[in-house]
Amino acid sequence: MPIVIYDYSKCTGVAECAESCPVDILEGSANGRWCKPVDDEVENKDALDKYYDKVDPNDESELVLRFEMPSCIECMACVAVCPESAIEIES
Repeated sequence: MPIVIYDYSKCTGVAECAESCPVDILEGSANGRWCKPVDDEVENKDALDKYYDKVDPNDESELVLRFEMPSCIECMACVAVCPESAIEIES
């Protein structure tokens, strides 16, 4: 299953990754602080929800989250367009 990895210490919420995704499984967050997977597309959502409230855009510490996303087609479009290199995909 593809794993979409976001480095929230790099993500600025520009959402170019979401715009480039051909299967529409990424989006900008409601508050515009970061980009994220569409909630219904994440297999391990319950385990990750607790981190969303803790993400502080002014915090310099590293916060890297791994999302299990079976709908990801691993085209790497999101990786290619992210200006901050904040997203990776693992098989």
